[in-house]
Parts: sequence; structure tokens; C-alpha cells
Amino acid sequence: MADPADLAHAVLLKVAEFVRKLPADQLRDLADGTARLELVPKGGRTAARTRPAAAATVPAQQVRADLAAFGDTAAARQYLIDLKLTVPQLRAVARELGITVASKATKEQVLQSLVQWTVGRRLDSESISRQAPAAR
Repeated sequence: MADPADLAHAVLLKVAEFVRKLPADQLRDLADGTARLELVPKGGRTAARTRPAAAATVPAQQVRADLAAFGDTAAARQYLIDLKLTVPQLRAVARELGITVASKATKEQVLQSLVQWTVGRRLDSESISRQAPAAR
């Protein structure tokens, strides 16, 4: 039996070679946690593990444009809820909009991130840049 340290070293070399050849977008997904490396046993995957990623039913750019019209976060949140998107679909929208969400984020956490990064930050910025009323 081979030494575990030698086996670990050989495996890490193979993983490093594999990762080195990945395109930048896949490396970014690995780095931010939206993708992961997985050990597939000899003989392949089982049918339960090969589900394709859910695509959003509404284009992300349409969601961005719609959210830009909202003047408060509660209305924006309700808009997202009314779309009836699943958690994977919400994550897909977030990813397409460049918003990072944790891979284990709940639906509520994904909604909160989408609203904060598309509406909340804009409202905060407008509030900060608004001039104070003149003193009387």
C-alpha cells in the first residue's frame, strides 16, 4: 500500500493540472463558491446527481431593468417573490447580474442580496448624495 502522503501529493498534482486548464469564468465560479469540484466514482454518476442547472424564466437583464424602477426595497422584494422563481433560478439571476450569493444561501437570503445590490445600494447612494435642506 502506498504512503498516504505520497498519494495526496499525486492527487494534488492532478487537481492542480486540471484547475490550471479551466477557463476564467469557471475558475471564478470555483473561487466564489458557485461551483465545486466533485469526486465521481469509477463508473460514472447516478441519474439523481446529473440535474442540469435551473435557468431563470425571466432574463436577468429584464429583472435588472424592472428593479431599477423601484423606489423602495419592499416593493422590489415583492416583485421578486411574484416572479415565483426557485432558489436555483434566483441564484442564476444573481450570478448573471454579478451578485455573489453563498452556495448554501436560503431563498430569503438570495432575495435579500438581490434587493440590496440592485435597489438598496442605489437608494442609499441617492440618499447620501442628496443635499440637506437650507437652514432657516
